[in-house]
Amino acid sequence: MKKKILSICLVAVIAVMAITGASLAYLTDTDEADNVFTVGNVAISLDENYKPNSKLIPAVPVKDETTGKTTYNNAITKEIDVVNDGSEDAYVRVHIAIPAMLDSGSKDEPQYAAYNNTLHFNMSTESFADGKWNWNADKDGANYPGNGSTWNCYQQVIGNVTYNVYVVTYETALKKDEVADNAIHQVYLDPKVTNEKITEINKVLGKNWEIKVVAEGTQAAGFADAYTALDASFGAPGTYNPWAE
Repeated sequence: MKKKILSICLVAVIAVMAITGASLAYLTDTDEADNVFTVGNVAISLDENYKPNSKLIPAVPVKDETTGKTTYNNAITKEIDVVNDGSEDAYVRVHIAIPAMLDSGSKDEPQYAAYNNTLHFNMSTESFADGKWNWNADKDGANYPGNGSTWNCYQQVIGNVTYNVYVVTYETALKKDEVADNAIHQVYLDPKVTNEKITEINKVLGKNWEIKVVAEGTQAAGFADAYTALDASFGAPGTYNPWAE
């Protein structure tokens, strides 16, 4: 008998709770919406106009008597372009690493005396016009990038070989599919290089000398200029190893 009463009491409590709950009918409503965002992306590609395993032969200087400009026969074309393959405007720069044995530059006094170089590189005049490639640490595009005093350069050990690394920044943001062309134009062997000098270098570098290039790209949105954007994204040149795995 007691069991039956207990059962009835439980039913009564549940009924009261149900009625009480039903009486709390506030005026409410719900709705939902999905906020859809399109995610932009930055993607770059490095494009080189260069014939692999090209043979270096001491260059022969040829002076144009009309313009006074000297060009070099036996120079090898090595053109470096960076393409913006992504959807967003992007700032780009390249790190060009030349074995220190071939280049007279150093971390503290980059370049000049370039006349002591075994391997030289040059740039086309158009490539360092205002808003294009800048080789200078002082970020002044008005300065000729070969002035010998403000090269943006640091030293980096890559695979047990010390390289002088030149940092070249493209100052204008690239839109989708735009190309920053001709960061470097040619390389050539110094006319004074001897067989003895080459043999000495080969003992360290081997018979295949390598110029290494890394390209970096980052979003332009939110940054005042290429230097601020690239340093914020990757770090200041010389403070990290772009070739690190």
